[in-house]
Amino acid sequence: MPAVGEGAELGLRECRHQFRHHRWNCSHVANDQVFGHVVVVGSREAAFTYAISSAGVTYAVTAACSRGNITACGCEPTVRTRKELPPNGWEWGGCSADVTYGMRFARRFLDAREVEGDARSLMNLHNNKAGRKIVKALLQTECKCHGVSGSCTVRTCWRTLPSFRQIGDALMKKYYRARPVIAITPPPPPTMQNLDTLHATSAEMVPILGNDAKTQGKPNDVGKMRHDRQPPKKTVKPRRPHLVLKRTKPNGGSSVGQKRIPKRNELVFLQPSPNYCEPDLAQGSLGTQGRYCNRTSKGTDGCDLMCCGRGYNTHQFTRTWQCRCKFHWCCRVHCETCTERTEEYTCK
Repeated sequence: MPAVGEGAELGLRECRHQFRHHRWNCSHVANDQVFGHVVVVGSREAAFTYAISSAGVTYAVTAACSRGNITACGCEPTVRTRKELPPNGWEWGGCSADVTYGMRFARRFLDAREVEGDARSLMNLHNNKAGRKIVKALLQTECKCHGVSGSCTVRTCWRTLPSFRQIGDALMKKYYRARPVIAITPPPPPTMQNLDTLHATSAEMVPILGNDAKTQGKPNDVGKMRHDRQPPKKTVKPRRPHLVLKRTKPNGGSSVGQKRIPKRNELVFLQPSPNYCEPDLAQGSLGTQGRYCNRTSKGTDGCDLMCCGRGYNTHQFTRTWQCRCKFHWCCRVHCETCTERTEEYTCK
């Protein structure tokens, strides 16, 4: 559990770093709590929050395994597939990061909360998986040379975790390419009730063949006999819903399209993001009043976009310090006084 807490804090810090220049900057998370429905709207921001939290727990648990802090795991087993074998003169050794254990633990810990089975729960599960997979995809290979006088005739290689900043940067790219989805439930398969109706109809229309008195006198027995031979009824389990990509129609509406399932490594969201300009706790927005902005920037940190057109306040500061100090023999130091005027801008 200490590794889980470390991973949660790691994910939260990275979330705030990546969105430091956005209207939504992860500051809505109260008491540094990143587990549960911390983002009410199923938006892109919610997708990133769940993915970075899942990646953080996976990362921290894997790192704790490599350090020997968890008794249930350690270094990754050295069994490799042929596709993963290094070139000639290389061999796997050292302590490779056991990311498989980290992913499995994060899945059991985080996915256990998503028990509703609704669209939001499916979205959270998908983004949790995307966060775990990005940690494994970004594993790096490090090698050490062996041989006489550093000839490097043999190299021992192992897999290590990247910096978590690389994981945050990769998830940020996925945030911009996140896909809108909807949840659909497949239609149930044909039930035995329909087959029973068809069978009863065919039983009543059985023709009377031949002159056998037994057959001609008991047509109902024939129907009963055939009815008795029908297979037993089976309980049909309801189909579970799943996510599919939502396509936009030319007239602005939405449709399921070809019902294509989103890729496992991409982020998905259900609802469009609010503009986060005004405080709205129901939408998970704290507004941008009082946020610092860059007056000359045209990006998301610029005062025009950050302040949503409301304008900004200018604050002037004067900083004074001793500078250009010189030592004079003997024995004193003479310094000049430097002054700098700076301006800061905050949204109205």
